[in-house]
Formats: sequence, structure tokens, C-alpha cells
Amino acid sequence: MGNRRQQHALNVFGSKIAAKQDLLDMLWPTLGATLLFCVPYFLLSEALGLACYGSGTEIRKDLTNEQVLSYLLTFEVANLLIVQPLYFGLTQFYAIRRAGGHPRISMVTMCLESPKMYWKSVRMALIILLFAVLWAIPAAMVCLAGYMAYLYILPTSIGWFLFLELAILTGAVYAAILLQYHCGYALLAEQPKMGCWKAVRTAVKKFKGHTKEVFSLLVSFCFWIGITILLNGVPMIAVCPYLLLALYHLFDRIRGVQIKLAEPEIK
Repeated sequence: MGNRRQQHALNVFGSKIAAKQDLLDMLWPTLGATLLFCVPYFLLSEALGLACYGSGTEIRKDLTNEQVLSYLLTFEVANLLIVQPLYFGLTQFYAIRRAGGHPRISMVTMCLESPKMYWKSVRMALIILLFAVLWAIPAAMVCLAGYMAYLYILPTSIGWFLFLELAILTGAVYAAILLQYHCGYALLAEQPKMGCWKAVRTAVKKFKGHTKEVFSLLVSFCFWIGITILLNGVPMIAVCPYLLLALYHLFDRIRGVQIKLAEPEIK
């Protein structure tokens, strides 16, 4: 048991140390690549905010529910067709960086230069979304059960506190599970001919029995995630690469491999 806990700690904190070194060795290119991805998402979010809220803090009263829904749908479609291909390129940048490579910032736009890569990025995003929705069902059920327990069993401030604790814990476990699916992006960088579905399923299989380590890694980033939320997402350009680089290093440690990658050719 002691050896297992020690290995758990070595995997988590060793991955963070390796990720920090990767980040520091190529700080400005990595931050530049992350910023290149963030700008379109920020602009789309601002456009959605203006459409729904205008210059105020409440949803515009002149909008109907159908109009709000149409704006949200338009945002999600734009996110799928514009932001997700950039995210695919960003993950490939991080995957190569964690493998000792020196990728170019332009890798973020690699999917916009190749129709084949573009549709692959869209398929990957839809597969991740599918699993996110499927895992959201049991997570929502747990939170609902906790809320019902608060209403009918312990309707006190203590009951509300326990419900919030349950909701936060459930959300963290949910995020830790989804991060495992995101390692499919790392596999696609290692094996470009691999299909998206196979990459995602293979990543999850490799993580079998190691969800606690992903959860611990995520919890160790709570401070940085909190700072990012408080500062309206600005620190994301540093927190995002740090977290994903650490995740990919953890993935390598769990598999017991050391990956060396070169920048892929765009076709």
C-alpha cells in the first residue's frame, strides 16, 4: 500500500515538475500558441454576451426565449467549427512539447490548412462531447440526490453545506474522468493515422485504475483554476498549457513510455 501511494505521488508531482520545465523551456512560444487559440473563443464569447446582455448584466428583455436559444446554438456551432479545430492544433503543440520537440506556434492553425485534419478535429470534438454528455447524466443524478436529501432530510445550513461539498466533489470527479478522454489527442499526435474513436477509447483503457491520479492532478491545480476564475480567465494562457502538459506527462508515466515526437507535416 505504501509503495502504491508513493508511486501515486511520484506520478502526479513528477508530471507537474516535467510540465513546468517544458513550459519554462519554451515559455513565449507556448503562451503565444495558447493565446492564438484563446482569442477566437474570447471574441465569440463576447459576441454572445453582447447579443444576449447588451451593455447590461441581465438578459435583454426584448429577446424571446427562441432568440436566446438561437444565439446559444449559433455560438456552439461556431465553437465546433472554429474553436475546436484550433484546440486540436493546440493539443498537438502541447503533445510535441511534452515529447521534447520544439513546435511552431503556427501548429495551432494546422487544421485550417488541411480539410482532412479539419474534419478530423470536428469528429474528435463531437466524440469528446458525446462522452461528456453521457457522464453528465450520472453526475447530475448524484447532485439531484444530494439536493433532495437537503430538501427533505436535512433542510438546514449544514445540509446545504454538505450538498455543496457533494456537488463540488462530483464536479471534480466528472472533470477528472473527461480529462482521460482528452488524452486521445496525445495519441493522435503519436499515431496520426489512428482514428479518433480508437484514440479516445485507447486513452481511457490506459487510464484504467488510475482515475485517482488524474483527480489528484486536477485538485493540485485548484489554486490556479481559482485564480483564473477570479481574474476573468486571463491566467488561462499559462494555466492551460501547464495543466495539459502535466496531464500528458502523467499519461506517459501511467503507460510507462517516453515519447519522442517531431512536428507533423500538414497534408
